[in-house]
Amino acid sequence: MTIEERVNEANRQVLEILTKGRPRWVDVRPALEVIPGMTPETILMPGPSIETERITPPLRTSICGAAIHEGLAKTKEEAWKLVEEGKIMVASSQNYSCGNAACMVTSASMPVIVVEDSVYGGKGFAPIHPGPNPKCLRWGLYDEEVEADLSWFRSDYGPALSQAVRASGGVDLITILSKTAGMGDENHNRQPAASMCLALQLIPYLLEIDHPQKNKIIKDFAANDRFFLHVMMAGVESLTAKCKGIELSTVMVGMGGNGEEFGVQMAGTANRWYTTKAPKIKGTFLKPSYKESDLVGYLGDSCVTEVYGLGGMSAIAGPAYMRLTGSNYAEARSRTEKARAVSLGEHTFAPVPWEDMAGFPVGVDARKVVGYQILPISHGGSALRSGGQGGAGAAELPMECFKEALRGIYAQAKSCDSQG
Repeated sequence: MTIEERVNEANRQVLEILTKGRPRWVDVRPALEVIPGMTPETILMPGPSIETERITPPLRTSICGAAIHEGLAKTKEEAWKLVEEGKIMVASSQNYSCGNAACMVTSASMPVIVVEDSVYGGKGFAPIHPGPNPKCLRWGLYDEEVEADLSWFRSDYGPALSQAVRASGGVDLITILSKTAGMGDENHNRQPAASMCLALQLIPYLLEIDHPQKNKIIKDFAANDRFFLHVMMAGVESLTAKCKGIELSTVMVGMGGNGEEFGVQMAGTANRWYTTKAPKIKGTFLKPSYKESDLVGYLGDSCVTEVYGLGGMSAIAGPAYMRLTGSNYAEARSRTEKARAVSLGEHTFAPVPWEDMAGFPVGVDARKVVGYQILPISHGGSALRSGGQGGAGAAELPMECFKEALRGIYAQAKSCDSQG
């Protein structure tokens, strides 16, 4: 076979996993119990790994908060010293099949959503979405109030969700996406329909749990119209877990930012990151007094949902998000058309009624991105340098990432040839 034929066959295998896999939410467990390679001293961070001295202030706060939460340190200063000394290992979460949205990190005792692909057997993980309270570790904020919430998630909320999910027999994510097709979700920055559908499925089982705070648990769960995002992140990670390592594939299977750098991962080179300077998410500020200089660069793993074709890739499915972030319907169509032009396939289970029942594109091919000079556009929330959310909007994925990725695949092809 020629190199091109081998690449095409590898991409076919990856696309098959992405389109035929069946992610299912099966449990909620402490990270240490379920994430392979997790240790009591490990803290997983969003985006590519980065030198300690370059970690942005909000992400640094989240890391220190997690260390205090785990009992590894008593103060932020003590926690950061342990990071600098290498006694706390900070690692890229997507390299562990885990996704951390915005400034969120995952530490050993934190409850994580566990999703398993029932077709190919991959598993993915993500912490539980904290809900509408803007003061949370997810946005790089930590104090006694945030610690109280983290502790409640660990002792009460996580175990209650675990009990309900297991009693339900698991939640099929494709069914959720199919039922809510045409209801305005693009399922990265907007997912009220999917979250409500999920709540309808799970609340009957939450009603049956034996817990003194059952009413609070149900109220918090039902009131969170973004809950599904973190379930979907874990779902995508369950699929990409089996895509990574399919040699010579040029399909994107990971993407994310750490505030300084943005990176992508290709199936062919598994957990290797191809990085460049992180773009800033532009759109709408939450306060008119905010300025672009107040923001860090693209930060978070929630865009891994776009590997699956959601968010900016399926912008046409969520026109309300476009309006919210200062854009319009024509731009929504343009974003999806760009994604379709550089993708190898299409999901058919969630057709968009106002897009002539077309599905959303999946399987971004780095060859097409570079060859056609078409940059996919990602949706996202922007983090303030001082902590907290600054706004929401979109950013073009940097071309340099895809060029570097193709160089990496080319080097892999040469290595394969030299080995016979």
